Amino acid sequence: MNAMSEATFCGQHPERETSLRCNRCDRYMCPACAVQTPVGYRCRECVREQEDHFFSGTNADYVLVFAVSAVGAALAQLLIGLIGGFLILAILLAVPAGGVIATLALQLSGRRRGRWSGHVAAAGVVAGSLLFALFLGGLGIRTLLLAGIMTVSVFGRYRMRI
Repeated sequence: MNAMSEATFCGQHPERETSLRCNRCDRYMCPACAVQTPVGYRCRECVREQEDHFFSGTNADYVLVFAVSAVGAALAQLLIGLIGGFLILAILLAVPAGGVIATLALQLSGRRRGRWSGHVAAAGVVAGSLLFALFLGGLGIRTLLLAGIMTVSVFGRYRMRI
């Protein structure tokens, strides 16, 4: 039987003809479904399964990360507000404040991360900043700007491979 006469189709898109296979599970996949890895092309399911080995966080860790990020952001807003000074100084202090918040959350959670830990930490920073604005500082451009910078800093820290 001629190998060219048999048509094979993507497992996710049955209308797409393909000859590309995952190098791990041998499943057919189209170029849109293929993920290039250092060892060849893999399907999204195999890549996700491999990534799951790196995520050991639990739901309790998500709650802890959110709480630490919210309290840390509120305290950072308060301390940066007390320091006062120019807006540029506040902006420069917001970046390391976000890094400190993320590092503290990681340490308190035993350095465990879930797939969504960065998003949860970022949401905690936003919530903490808004609570600070609601109860103590008022919602102004400075509070929003610091919240945005700390959010990016916290999220970036979680995205780093540590």
